[in-house]
Amino acid sequence: MCTVSTSNKDPSPDRYHHGDLRRALVDEALVLLAESGDGGFSLRELARRVGVTANASYRHFANKEALMLALAAEEWPGIGTYRRVGDMLRRAELDVVAIITPHNTHGRLALQCLKAGVGVVVEKPMAVRTKEIKAMIAMAKRRRVMLSTFHNRRWDGDFMVLRNLIRKEKIIGRVFKVEAHMGGYREQGGWWRSDRKISGGAIYDWGAHFMDWILNIVSDDMEWVSGYQAKNRAWRGYTNEDHSEVTVKFKGGCMSHLTITNMSMDQRPRWRILGDRGSIVAGDGAFEVNSLVNGRQMTTTVPYGQQDLHAFYTNVCRHLQGRARLAVTAESAARVVAVLEA
Repeated sequence: MCTVSTSNKDPSPDRYHHGDLRRALVDEALVLLAESGDGGFSLRELARRVGVTANASYRHFANKEALMLALAAEEWPGIGTYRRVGDMLRRAELDVVAIITPHNTHGRLALQCLKAGVGVVVEKPMAVRTKEIKAMIAMAKRRRVMLSTFHNRRWDGDFMVLRNLIRKEKIIGRVFKVEAHMGGYREQGGWWRSDRKISGGAIYDWGAHFMDWILNIVSDDMEWVSGYQAKNRAWRGYTNEDHSEVTVKFKGGCMSHLTITNMSMDQRPRWRILGDRGSIVAGDGAFEVNSLVNGRQMTTTVPYGQQDLHAFYTNVCRHLQGRARLAVTAESAARVVAVLEA
């Protein structure tokens, strides 16, 4: 509980009074963290929200890093917090480290942890460059530790149904065309994900999920990859491209085409998949499936399933206990980045 009082005669920030300013800053930071999703706010913004000067907040937190460590301790009482990865690796007893940092740091941090003999789960994409990934895989094998990537959306309800329709039920026969689309018309936000040097480009965000999905639908080896990107010249606040297309030709004859765009006003389905015995198109909460049944063309709707939010780490846990094979292998995650980088 905190109160803020001001004087009408002197609105100077020095007149603000908090019973517990540190508590107020932490509470408001937790709200901002929930709003931004990844801590994309500054200490100045936090101070403004609380109603004090930035200098007042610096008396309690020297920088953003100190604040984030305090938030971690607040959310998980008793947790060990460290300012340097090296300190954590030397002092903590670790089996696995989860790396959830900007894309261009994944490779360096993962290698540091793997070299120390600690298993690693990297947020997607696994890294920005294939060269980094090869070094990560080699180090994991050398140290005999686990290496995986957080492709948790393999357990999304719509995708699990789609994959079963195609690969298990083979309801549309042999798939020869996969079209995937995610888009709209809006400027990207002014954060690190919109900085091409840090993120790798817009295609490395949701494009990583979609390419992982595609590669789990079509299991054939890839023959070639091509791409196209465009930038809205009026949107100058970031360096990411605004429209990306990736085409993959598979050796079995299938062609996939992925579009990730924030510069498209037309409406397209997330999925449109063609097979030699039918088609599947994503709709609102269900797939429209057209297929041949006893020589007749039939149409049905298949509802999406439920997302399993815990499936990824359940598998990781069982794998570390020697009770299950690792579902998201480093090699499968590496294929995704190989396509995006190409």
